[in-house]
Amino acid sequence: MRTKTINCYTFDELSDKAKDNVKYNLCTEYALMSEAIESLEAFADEIGITITNYSIDAGCSSHSYIRWRGTPNSRFIPQDLTGYYMDYSLTKTWNKTRDVDECFEELLSDIEKDYEYQFEDEYVIEMCEANGYEFDEQGNLI
Repeated sequence: MRTKTINCYTFDELSDKAKDNVKYNLCTEYALMSEAIESLEAFADEIGITITNYSIDAGCSSHSYIRWRGTPNSRFIPQDLTGYYMDYSLTKTWNKTRDVDECFEELLSDIEKDYEYQFEDEYVIEMCEANGYEFDEQGNLI
């Protein structure tokens, strides 16, 4: 048996190349997709429609779609459906336009913007600090 010593770094101590490696390893999937889907489902229930199919590409809203059926009610709905901020993407548009497709376009656009934010240093630093992440010199999680 042998003992190996590794230098540990926080995100802000890494080189730019190592930071890019961290972003690639930690941020390639949209971290909050399940919460966004919960908002979508709660919204559909609230206005009385059924989501029949969807495909969401967090990195490109134009490659995404949400299919639905039913006749939506036209009543005002509360902004807080699940407690996740994507609720607001749906409800603010609904309460303004009563257009389901426009609501879904807004949601998909906001998911894309949020996904892009995951690659910002500010987000990565916050996530790494909150989870106590440390890295080797190449940016691999230790």
